[in-house]
Amino acid sequence: MAIARDFRDPKETRPGLGRLLLAMLLAIAAVVVVAFEHGYHEPLLHAAILEAGQLFLPWLSLVVAGDIHWRRASRTRWSNPVGVVGECGLAAAALTGIMGLHGPAELLSVAAAVTMALRLNSQLARSISNPSLLFPASFLGLITVSTFLLKLPSATPDEQPINWVDAAFTATSAVCVTGLAVRDTATGFTPFGQAVIAASIQLGGLGVMIFGSTLALLFGARLSFRENVTLSMALDEYPAHRITRFAWFIVLVTLGLEAIGALILYVTWPAELIRPGDHRLWLAVFHSISAFCNAGFDITGESLIGLRAHGAPYFAIVPLIIIGGLGFIVLEDFHRLIMRRHGRRRVPRLSTHTRLVLATTAALLILGFVVILIAQARAAGQFTGQHVLDALFMSTTARTAGFTSMPMDELTPGSRFMLMLLMSVGGSPGSTAGGMKTTVFAVLVLSIISTVRGRDEVEAFGRALPDGLVKRAGTIAFGLVGVVSLAALALDLTETIRFEPLLFEVISAATTTGLSLGATDDLTPAGRIIIVATMFLGRVGPLALLASLVGMHAPIDYRLPRDTVSLG
Repeated sequence: MAIARDFRDPKETRPGLGRLLLAMLLAIAAVVVVAFEHGYHEPLLHAAILEAGQLFLPWLSLVVAGDIHWRRASRTRWSNPVGVVGECGLAAAALTGIMGLHGPAELLSVAAAVTMALRLNSQLARSISNPSLLFPASFLGLITVSTFLLKLPSATPDEQPINWVDAAFTATSAVCVTGLAVRDTATGFTPFGQAVIAASIQLGGLGVMIFGSTLALLFGARLSFRENVTLSMALDEYPAHRITRFAWFIVLVTLGLEAIGALILYVTWPAELIRPGDHRLWLAVFHSISAFCNAGFDITGESLIGLRAHGAPYFAIVPLIIIGGLGFIVLEDFHRLIMRRHGRRRVPRLSTHTRLVLATTAALLILGFVVILIAQARAAGQFTGQHVLDALFMSTTARTAGFTSMPMDELTPGSRFMLMLLMSVGGSPGSTAGGMKTTVFAVLVLSIISTVRGRDEVEAFGRALPDGLVKRAGTIAFGLVGVVSLAALALDLTETIRFEPLLFEVISAATTTGLSLGATDDLTPAGRIIIVATMFLGRVGPLALLASLVGMHAPIDYRLPRDTVSLG
């Protein structure tokens, strides 16, 4: 393919940032033309004009970016005079209505937009002084695109148009894999709108930069050192020299596990729960993506309550939530262990990170299960097998997945408090989950234990953890508390709802969980905007956002005199 060959040519003179921005705008215009054709119940312009725009704008975008150049006509079939004449001929044919080029024209528009986005991302990573800004900017860009797509008339039923605030709320919730919703995803969106939400969940869960970098690698490009460093920041400072292989691992594992989950759900989904107009395959695919990405969106209309008496939520969705919440660093550690065990090299031990994640995850699951089981059984006055299944599922989903297998108003105050604690901890680093992260919680607990035991160092599995790591853990935890506190106080000023549901809502948004006590639908526009900002901060991370805004600082080469203060 000519685009791929030009894209990876190391001798090619790179276009400037201004040219790439102009090319990106032209590619976006081509996608907008596609939206004009399919986003409205009746096309805004004549079909021939729309198809001509879908052909001409991508071609012009590639010309501006330098992918098609008159002087390199002999190097690529896209840029020779015959190719250019053919391209113009196709546009003219579509304009006069001689040919109907629906599929190729739309594919060309999307391909041009993706190509320009990759080129622009690469150029920005090389050009700007603080490449870590690309991490929050990529999420903000995806939220913007998703908002416009959800605002299209074809994304919602005719009788239920969506306003801009609700479209932005839904897009942010999907991209930030939260799951809070101001309208029922099953009935408030058309199949096109549901597909936009599913794609936003997938891209938000993978990480826009990870997906884009992997796609660039697929086209044959090589990531620069600065791009590797930027991706390393997006992946909780994963070693930059291994980032290319790790990006491939993330995409392949995600798609593979989601495919397995979708297959299990397709086979086990009860036929009596498939409503008229629903498709078993789409139900399986959507909920598999939502479960692995810990998003919590559903298209059943009642989360997973209808599946309460069936095995599907427990044999497919629970493992997907747990595996998705462990993090790709842990999964890669297991993969490396399995590969070396079947090879001739010495079998390594699991890393301290993996062991800490597994131990903390198991402890939180057991603690949540026991507390919720006792609280619910005590309130019911009896102990049943359904209480066991509900406690297991709610303990799992509270770790930022957001599904529920029981009505939230059946939860006791003790169960709700336990859910808030589990939501606050969340999943693990390098995963699709939110929260302060299991390792942060574990490091803080180990720090307390070390202080009580009079140890100078924080220890974990026979290893001493650096002081800087402990400080960072405290900063992350304090940042989460700060975001929750400020958002809860702001909502208390704008809403008339009781404070407990508001606090639950804020914790759910800040930890990208998606559980709700029913406050979401009753929020005012101002309250919804506050939740949107909270979800964005929860996904990007307040510490990462501050670091990207402030920039990197060189370490100081001096030390100040030491002193002490009283701590009580």
